[in-house]
Amino acid sequence: MARILVVEDDVQLRENIQEQLELDTHEVRAAANGRQALELLPSFVPDLIVCDVVMPEMDGIEFIRVLKNSLDYRSIPFIFLTAKATQQDMINGLEEGAFDYLFKPFLRRELILKVNNITRQQADRSRYQPREVKEESGFQFITQFNTQLSQQFGNASLTAEKMAEALNMSRSAFQRSLVTFFGKNFSEIVKEYRLQKATTYLVQSDQSIQWIADRCGFSSLSYTKSNSISRIFGYGLRY
Repeated sequence: MARILVVEDDVQLRENIQEQLELDTHEVRAAANGRQALELLPSFVPDLIVCDVVMPEMDGIEFIRVLKNSLDYRSIPFIFLTAKATQQDMINGLEEGAFDYLFKPFLRRELILKVNNITRQQADRSRYQPREVKEESGFQFITQFNTQLSQQFGNASLTAEKMAEALNMSRSAFQRSLVTFFGKNFSEIVKEYRLQKATTYLVQSDQSIQWIADRCGFSSLSYTKSNSISRIFGYGLRY
């Protein structure tokens, strides 16, 4: 199963392509033009984009140019959809970075085969990346993230965007790395870390719950109480 983004302004064709890909067990999102597709990308990073060439607001050529200038999205392969194209049109699309073309009308089997062939190649390329490269990049990210977290967990306004900026990463790449190396999203990791720190302060110090909440970056005292830190360890609330 792969994640596919379908960008097509014709509603019936867009829905048909989405349905066929979903029947083939792929996870699919759809947009009516390049501008809508850009809005989807931060929350849905696809393995492949199936994109019409001629669309309103932002056409396929403009869309692929934007993505090829992005560090986060430039490696996503494109299949262009077109009703008719001259040889020069095809060359222009390939020069912009398109992986392949589908000419309308196309057979369902042709669509599925091209999508599966490309996504399988992408998966194999990732799977056979040298293990030491994966481990080195993962170790570096985890080390840098843990260092930043230990320094900033007390900041109640800490966000994924701010942490990503501190690590010189885009928000989408940062979130993907968290899921890859920690199996959790940013808010879950930060909440658990703050609770662990709060528990440590509660056990090892005589500070008040309010002080602990402020120290650990909880924006409200009621949140700290609701997590029952003091009740778990048999401590009374101190103000």
